[in-house]
Amino acid sequence: MNLTNVTALINGRVERYSLKELYHTHRVYEVKRQRIQRLSKLKPKTSKRLMRKYSRRERNRARGFMQKLMTEIARKLKESSSGAIMERLKGIKRRVLNGSRKQNRKLSKWNARTFQFMLEYKLKWLEPLVKYVNAKNTSKTCPLCSGSMASHGGRFMKCEKCKLTLDRDILAMLNLQMRAGFPQRALNEPIEREGLSRSNNPPLIST
Repeated sequence: MNLTNVTALINGRVERYSLKELYHTHRVYEVKRQRIQRLSKLKPKTSKRLMRKYSRRERNRARGFMQKLMTEIARKLKESSSGAIMERLKGIKRRVLNGSRKQNRKLSKWNARTFQFMLEYKLKWLEPLVKYVNAKNTSKTCPLCSGSMASHGGRFMKCEKCKLTLDRDILAMLNLQMRAGFPQRALNEPIEREGLSRSNNPPLIST
């Protein structure tokens, strides 16, 4: 679960869900709050009333978006008789806050834990299994040889040992899957190895 997308492996296929609409909603109301705060010195009562009003609207719109998305994901999992393996993110925001105002503003728009609570509730209602696993270094560890992965341009990571190259989100999914005790599944995402182009590669099939 990232700031602008949720990436899932459902029934052996990679599914990507954009969160740009949700991020835009938070950004719009962030600008509104900044304007209201400038008004607070002149009209404190009006400022408080407007702050409550727009905060409520932001929560409702964000929650509506998240409910719709998690319902869709839960439906697909139910259709494939699958549960969910998710990252253990408790306290993640507190751990990654670094004092940077820009970074902290970004994290305030990250709804990963709310997504997880919603999906877990929907899956418990439908009765599949939900399992949380340690997410540490899942996007930095090679799922084939356990070597270290280094940045390889954009969102791709490359293993320094076996040269496997994967999108960091897919890399994390494979590692989460294995940490939960399940074997890897075939993916519909291409990979890149030393000397091969991404476009000519077949989907990743792990043994």
